[in-house]
Formats: sequence, structure tokens, C-alpha cells
Amino acid sequence: MMEPIAYGPLGLKPWELRRLTPGELGRMMEGYVWRREEQGIAAASLVAPIINTCTPNKLKKAVTVEMLLGYDPASTRKTKKTADQAEDEMKKLIAEI
Repeated sequence: MMEPIAYGPLGLKPWELRRLTPGELGRMMEGYVWRREEQGIAAASLVAPIINTCTPNKLKKAVTVEMLLGYDPASTRKTKKTADQAEDEMKKLIAEI
């Protein structure tokens, strides 16, 4: 189940995947998700002012980054995981492998 993610978005080769521990692969996947979120925030930050200044129609209220993303990126930052949560995730990962 991890292979599509490892070979697709992460771009790993089979021999690179075999060398990784489950924890390392999990951190790589978290890094990929983080990069994608940051790219989305950057794109929305660029597009919002363009929409607000270049729209020929008068907007009822200004378009914000939060409106474009559908959530507030500042309030959804991940909190630290508890030991129980980390253990449950590790069990799920081991079960998949």
C-alpha cells in the first residue's frame, strides 16, 4: 500500500524504498504533505491580491487566502502527537507492511 506513494510522489526507486525504515518513510510522506500544503498557501497568497485588484465586477468582500484554501492555514498547524497516537500509527503502518 505504501509503494504507490513511495514510487509516485516521493519518486523513490525500489532499492531506495527497501533501505528505508517505516519511520523514515513516514517522515518522508509527512514532508511531502507539508511541501504540498506550503505550495498551496503560496499560490493562494499570490492569487488573492490578483483577484481583488483585477476583477472587473465589484466584490462584496475581498477574497482572502482562507477563502481560496477553504481553511485558515494558521489555525490548522499540526499539534504534537501523543505517545498513544504515535504508537497507534506505528501499529497501522506495521500492519500494512
